[in-house]
Amino acid sequence: MTTTIRVRFLTARCLHTTSTLKKFNPTNLLLRISSSLNVRNVAKTVVEYCRRVGWLRISLLVGSTSLIAAAPTHEWWRVVGDDVDRLIARAEQSFGGEMLGRAYREMALRRALQVAERMEGEEKVEVLSKIFTRLANLQADLYGTERVCREGVQLMQEAGPTTKNRHLVEGMRTQLAVTWLNQDRARERRNLSPGTSHTHQAVRLLRDAACVLETSAEENLNNGTPSRKLLLQLANTLQSLGRQFQYDDAERSLQSALLIYQHIYGLAHHTTINVLDDMGCLYNRQGDYDRAISCYRRAAELGEAHAPWLVSAILRNLGSTLVAMNDKSGARDTFLMALHAALHWQRLLVSENSDLEPNATEENYCRNLLDSVKK
Repeated sequence: MTTTIRVRFLTARCLHTTSTLKKFNPTNLLLRISSSLNVRNVAKTVVEYCRRVGWLRISLLVGSTSLIAAAPTHEWWRVVGDDVDRLIARAEQSFGGEMLGRAYREMALRRALQVAERMEGEEKVEVLSKIFTRLANLQADLYGTERVCREGVQLMQEAGPTTKNRHLVEGMRTQLAVTWLNQDRARERRNLSPGTSHTHQAVRLLRDAACVLETSAEENLNNGTPSRKLLLQLANTLQSLGRQFQYDDAERSLQSALLIYQHIYGLAHHTTINVLDDMGCLYNRQGDYDRAISCYRRAAELGEAHAPWLVSAILRNLGSTLVAMNDKSGARDTFLMALHAALHWQRLLVSENSDLEPNATEENYCRNLLDSVKK
C-alpha cells in the first residue's frame, strides 16, 4: 500500500464509520474534508499520526489542505482588508500542533509584513518590530532566529527610525546578539567544533546598542520626556551584556540594569529578581562568595513571595557556591530546598492548568546536584 493510499485510508477512518467506509472514494478526499464540520479534529488526528510514523511532509500537506478547507467556516485565515493588527492577532492563535501551528502563524506574520512594507515613518518601524519579534520567537532553531533578526534589523534601518523609536531597532540588535551568544553556548554544551565564534561580535553589538540607548535616554530626561519603553530596553541590553561575566564591564552593566528595573518595577518583580540572581553568578565567578551568597539569598527571599518559578534555579546556584566554599552540608540542605521548590511549583502549575503536563527538567537538575553532594 502506497503512502498516499495509507493517508487517504486513515483520513477515511476518521471521517466515516465502518459501515460507510466501503462507499468512500479516496479521490474525493479534499471535497469530503472541505465539507466536514469536524475538519480541524480530523486534520489534527491525521497530522499527529503522520508525524508519529515519520511522514513529516505528508503531515504538513494534509494539515495545510485541511486548514485551507476549514477557513470559510472557522475563519482561521480569512482576514478582511490589510489590517496589520488583525493579522498579527491571528499569528497568536494555534492550530494543528506545534509544527503546523508554527507554520501558519509564520504565514500570518509574513502576510502582515507585506502590508507593513507599504507603510512609512514611525508607524512602519513599530509594526516591523512587532512582526519580527514574533517571527524570531517562532523559529525552531537558533540559526532561523539569527536569519529573522538580521532581516528585521535591515528592514527597520531602511525604514528610517527616529529618536522616538530608535529603541526598537536596538532591541532587535540586542536579540540578534543574544542569539549569537546562545549559538556559541550550544556548541560548547555539545562539545562541537567552535567554528566561527560570535561572542566578541555579539558583545560589541550589545555595547553599541547600550551606548545608543543611554544617549537617547539622557536626551529624553534633559527634555523632560522620559520614555519607559526606552529605559526598559536599555535595562534589557545592559542585563544581556552583564551576563558575559568574563568582561570587565559586566558588574557595572548589571548594577545599572538593576537600578532601572528597581525604579520601574520595584523589587517585587521577576525581572528584578533575575538581575539579582545574575549578580550572584557574577560574584561567584569572581570568587567573591560572600557577596554572591548575599545576592542569591535576597533573590530567593523575593522569589518565594513574588516569583516562585525562579526559586529552584536560584537555590541551585546558591548550593553550587556553597560547594565551591567546601560547605557540603550547607550545599546539601540548599539543593534539597531547591528540589522542594521545584516540586511545589510543578504541583501548583499543573493544578491551575489541567491541560499541562509536569516538566521534570528542573526536578532532575536538583536531584543530580543532590546526589553529587551525597557521593
